[in-house]
Amino acid sequence: MYSRKNGLVNIFMLDTLLTWSQNPYIIMLGIILLSYLLEDAAIVGAALLSVEGTLPIHLGVLAVFIGIASGDIILFYIGRYSHKFNWVQQRLSHPKVLNIQNKLQKNAFLNVFLIRFLPGLRGTGYLVCGALRIQPITFFLSVGLATLLWSILIYASVFALGDALWLEDALWRWVLAPLLIVVIMLINKIINTYLLEERSV
Repeated sequence: MYSRKNGLVNIFMLDTLLTWSQNPYIIMLGIILLSYLLEDAAIVGAALLSVEGTLPIHLGVLAVFIGIASGDIILFYIGRYSHKFNWVQQRLSHPKVLNIQNKLQKNAFLNVFLIRFLPGLRGTGYLVCGALRIQPITFFLSVGLATLLWSILIYASVFALGDALWLEDALWRWVLAPLLIVVIMLINKIINTYLLEERSV
């Protein structure tokens, strides 16, 4: 049976949820968590929330940066601690892998930096960096710089598009969000395909 007390509790819970949904720090946390699943969706969502005025630009860029950089660092440490498994140790001691390790470590900063801009290499690339024992400080500095540049570049592009006069209607901005995510993913796919073709030639 529906009582007045239950109704007040439901209204209070709804009011609390609405208050939280307007809190920029709760939104930041959501963007950080989303970036672990879909970086591109996190950047697009954060930029469009900034266009609407729900999320200040500096907090949006910071959330995207924290989410992406911390995700990359987590991958690095998963790779770094993979040595505890015997089957990983056997594969890492193969001569070809040792050759790759030498090449990767010669220009570690640049190699780690470039991985951020090469679609399809981010996840596996950072796992490999950890497994092949790239120095953590080199990795952190390189990933930090690359992620900062990447976040600002994509964020600013989406913000500028979302802020365009012909997209003043908020509904159109949110229709634009999935389209931008698909476009970013397609561009990543095209670049990845091109790089694979170049390597095979």
